[in-house]
Amino acid sequence: MHALTADAVRRSMINCSKGDAQRMTLADDVVGTDLDEVEFVGWRDPRMPQRAYLVSLHEGVVTGVLLRPAAGGGRRRTAMCALCRTTRSDGAVTLHTAPRAGAAGREGNSVGTYICDDLACPAVTRLEKATPTVAPDLSHPVDERVAALRVRVDTFLAAVHGRVDAARAPA
Repeated sequence: MHALTADAVRRSMINCSKGDAQRMTLADDVVGTDLDEVEFVGWRDPRMPQRAYLVSLHEGVVTGVLLRPAAGGGRRRTAMCALCRTTRSDGAVTLHTAPRAGAAGREGNSVGTYICDDLACPAVTRLEKATPTVAPDLSHPVDERVAALRVRVDTFLAAVHGRVDAARAPA
């Protein structure tokens, strides 16, 4: 069991300073989340709305990343999340960038991908039917969608870590 604690979340951050990690505001449902049960936990910082966080079990280690959602003006009406492959027609998919870990991130290098604004991909992936604004890929069973989400999250985290070229990462 990998139940998250506030300290574990802060220590898991790979692409921000210790000070930034200490200043993050944890969402109420983050502490206690079992990462063996979900692919990741994600949330927007209520005190700093241009910051979001994603924490996952990556290569057996709790790994967190700071995300910066693009400003609302760039939203598209209908878009697909690159992680959960869900099409959302309510404008709720936005480009999120993550500074790369280490020296590359300090030099300004980042990785970007389109992600659901609410960072609820694990729940959306498990939907059994579409809603008027959320259309998961129902052509595959839930267990296959969950496994594919895990692979895409791991690939994204590896790109932030600098272990894989994001442009050549499998989709």
